[in-house]
Amino acid sequence: MLKIYRKILIVLITITTISTNTILAQRDGDAIRTYSPYTLYGIGDMYRYGNVANKATGGINYGVRDQLGINSHNPAALSIQDSLVVMLDFAAGSKNTYSKSSLSTTSANTFYFDYVDLSLRIAPNLTVNVGISPVSDIGYDIERKESDPYQIFKYGDVKYIYSGEGGINQVHWGAGYRLLPKLSIGVNMHYYFGSINRFYSIEHQTSSQFANVYSENRMKISKTGFTFGAQFHTRLNAKTFLTVGAIYQPKTILPVRKEITTITTSDITTDTSRNISANVDDIFMPQTFGIGFTLRKTDKLLIGADYTLQDWSKFNPDGSSHSFSFTTGKSHTYNLGLEYTPRATSLKNNFKRWNYRAGFRYSKTFMTCNGINITEQSIMFGAGIPLTRRAGSKINAAVEVGQRGTVKNGLIKETFVTFSIGINILDLWFQKFQFN
Repeated sequence: MLKIYRKILIVLITITTISTNTILAQRDGDAIRTYSPYTLYGIGDMYRYGNVANKATGGINYGVRDQLGINSHNPAALSIQDSLVVMLDFAAGSKNTYSKSSLSTTSANTFYFDYVDLSLRIAPNLTVNVGISPVSDIGYDIERKESDPYQIFKYGDVKYIYSGEGGINQVHWGAGYRLLPKLSIGVNMHYYFGSINRFYSIEHQTSSQFANVYSENRMKISKTGFTFGAQFHTRLNAKTFLTVGAIYQPKTILPVRKEITTITTSDITTDTSRNISANVDDIFMPQTFGIGFTLRKTDKLLIGADYTLQDWSKFNPDGSSHSFSFTTGKSHTYNLGLEYTPRATSLKNNFKRWNYRAGFRYSKTFMTCNGINITEQSIMFGAGIPLTRRAGSKINAAVEVGQRGTVKNGLIKETFVTFSIGINILDLWFQKFQFN
């Protein structure tokens, strides 16, 4: 038993180390996981939760109940884990983004740490989980030149620069409990942390009589929140199982410590001002409701669907001021997915033991820009590759190809391709042997 606790301690230290490195990298500006002008306001792109296997099946989570995977998004799913098994799941990813406006096109590539999760059963019907993952990402670098003839005549050539980086991460602790033979419940506690840094400048290119302005807005975030989950699971016939799941996350205010530094400089003088505000209730994690289901035919076929509603309607955008309309509202996301395994017990053909996955996602986002609600849609596919002949540890890979936005009304259309790869390790720690 002492050896088991040592193993658990080593894994927890590893998770803590990764968490610390993530914080330090973010402070140094090296943790940018996205480049998108749609992160100019708010807390940026919201991270799509789920392990790599779930990402390949369209991002379904709420009704997924798998003994060979960690579904930390709906903590009720943790209760299915075998009492002898400890699971460790971690992943990394990359994203290629191609942006197009009516005037130009750009591209960007990022590589990032995705998540790490550990789960184990600690009591009959009770499984716990700990992990770290992103919550939101900010990354943009925009330049524009003054185009108004009157402003050019009055001030000369003027260049405006907007840039931002950072985001929010979370450490989560979860527990799933089988309350009744067909009903499981669970709860996640999240510790949100991170920083958001935005920069804005006005530079006069042809006239030295006007001052240049450089402004830096740094925000520090630290707060605890909760997510509650439930799953109803039953057998429809000898080979078919139904699971219906739901999650609820209350609205969580994220107090912000702001530090705004503004430098005004000209040929004559330089002036610096700094304003620090503590615990400003500017932003929040929205109230979230999600519901979904899966149908599983033994270990051969899985199909499922999810729906998620988030209410951002009273969100303070808190972004740089320029000629751009931005409002927030409710977001609606729909996910569909399937997984097919030709023959999980095949000993002769490895490809028959692979899990083949595909899915689709459509989202009406919370953003309305220049009067147009921004929508996003993508297709996913991937595979799970067993590392041993018996069911257990495997490599999971997922690819997502999608689009967001439009070139209408001066907006930007993004085409993106993301690749995720993860390793899910299963180990028997609590097995009692008859012989030593």
